[in-house]
Amino acid sequence: MGYFYHKFESDPLDKLYELLEDVTPLPSDCGALCGGACCKGGGGDGMLLFPGERAFFDGRDDFMLLSDERYDCDAVVCSGSCDRSKRPLSCRIYPYFFYVSQSGSVTVENDLRAIGRCPLTEQEYQVNKQFLRRMRMCAKIVENDRELYGFVGRISALLTDFGPLA
Repeated sequence: MGYFYHKFESDPLDKLYELLEDVTPLPSDCGALCGGACCKGGGGDGMLLFPGERAFFDGRDDFMLLSDERYDCDAVVCSGSCDRSKRPLSCRIYPYFFYVSQSGSVTVENDLRAIGRCPLTEQEYQVNKQFLRRMRMCAKIVENDRELYGFVGRISALLTDFGPLA
């Protein structure tokens, strides 16, 4: 799987894509556990787009661009399969998300929206340590970028209104 060069307006976004290009939560296709539930979204759900990602997905045939009013941001839904090197950041980090803790640091936790949909949030699996390491590196990048930090802070505040972090 070669790195697809995106060159976003945001250099930190490029770094996040590159860090997560060749790692996944499991060494095998985790979609085999759930029938690819995260790839079968409809108009009411999808993968949120981080700041700077919209232009990359605008006008593509393999993703449906939509506005997610619950989170006041853009989102995409794929057609069920995609070129993994061209998937959005939310897909790369799923079933995890970045949260801004009460101390202001960015942490990596189970995405509360994945509970009940992704088996990795409910059962013990040996999650790829390299993936988790890279996620922590990504959290530091998010923490040090004002626009990404603001986005993650806003989304994590909305998500944690529904319950405690996992």
